[in-house]
Amino acid sequence: MAQFKYKAMDANGNTIDGVTDADTQGEAVANLRNKGLLVIEVKEKKGFFGSGGTSFSSNLRARGADKGKVKGQELAVFCRQLATLVNAGVNVLDALTDVSQMVQNPYFSRVLLRVCDEVRGGKDLSAALLSYPKIFNNAFVSMIKVGEKAGQLAQVLSDLAAYTESSVKLRAKIKSAASYPIFVGTFFVLVFFGIVFILIPKFEEMFLSFGAELPLPTRMVMAVSNFFVSNVPLVLGILAVLYIAFKVFTKNPEGKRKWHQFFFKIPIFAPIYTKMVFARFFQTLSTLVKSGVDIITSIEIATTTVSNTYVTNILDEIRNTIIAGEQFSTGMDKYQLFPKMIVRMTAVGEKSGQVQEMFDKITDYYTDEVDTAVATLSSVVEPVLIIFLGFVVGIAVIALYLPIFSMANAMAGGM
Repeated sequence: MAQFKYKAMDANGNTIDGVTDADTQGEAVANLRNKGLLVIEVKEKKGFFGSGGTSFSSNLRARGADKGKVKGQELAVFCRQLATLVNAGVNVLDALTDVSQMVQNPYFSRVLLRVCDEVRGGKDLSAALLSYPKIFNNAFVSMIKVGEKAGQLAQVLSDLAAYTESSVKLRAKIKSAASYPIFVGTFFVLVFFGIVFILIPKFEEMFLSFGAELPLPTRMVMAVSNFFVSNVPLVLGILAVLYIAFKVFTKNPEGKRKWHQFFFKIPIFAPIYTKMVFARFFQTLSTLVKSGVDIITSIEIATTTVSNTYVTNILDEIRNTIIAGEQFSTGMDKYQLFPKMIVRMTAVGEKSGQVQEMFDKITDYYTDEVDTAVATLSSVVEPVLIIFLGFVVGIAVIALYLPIFSMANAMAGGM
């Protein structure tokens, strides 16, 4: 039986250092947990090289430390738990250590233990979080930094939890809005290929066996089918060239900007897409301003949450005009991208000194609009896609059944 040094926390939040006997490190951890202690670190008193062996917390960090994913909802729960502990008077390091043990995601737990090490080494929480940009983005870190400086870390963490939860909901709505058209479009492509490569060739074999002259619509439909069936490599080559050309075009900054600008001109989808972009941007902007981040930095950080290059270029230009002394509303009013309602509400907020409140109202409005748009999307898109699909299928059916009707009439006339 070996001896293990440990560091743990009791139910009152007090840190305890001690030594326990156990056959293995895992058994030592289990014994401490059975005593109601929150284990922070356990390592063998005498390591193989006389330096203390491998610690429990080090093992947690070592196992796949750089592999994993943290969901938005998990990040929101982390913020809620950390805010509760900090608000109760627990210092940041002890609160982080506690939360790292409560987190169910092993990868996230390992990351938090690393953050604990950096904070223990003297770093601020915001500085420690900067090492993990895939989990804690610029907006998150900036708000933590402001909370630390203002002594309102608990409040900022609560705001971050609310922001993260609403962001998760908004992303879910965006996915829901995109999934239905993608599903119907995929179904349409499958139906088209089924008609061209399976249905029409079967009918063509039957018609050729009759030896009768086929009507013009039938011959046209069969010519299209024969082209695709006989030139599969050519068709695939053309598709590949188009795909490569599209990638090259969108890789160029100007090409990418034009492509992203096109999103705002697509019938039916453009209004929905616009609402989604503004909902996410102003949601982030409102949360940053509320946390005490200055407007110029808030716009810069909120812009990073927008994936559309056309929009980000405009926002960067507006931010530069603000630096030069203009109002945010004045900068937005120069571009047709921003609805007049946003410009006017922002202008009122700037005059009354209630910009953050106006950003909240804009966020609430566009979030509700996204809800409505997603709810009505299927009722708008479905008839259009069904009509288009029915048109294609209808042409194929009529063209294929015309020869049958002609032969039936010929047989009836002969009798």
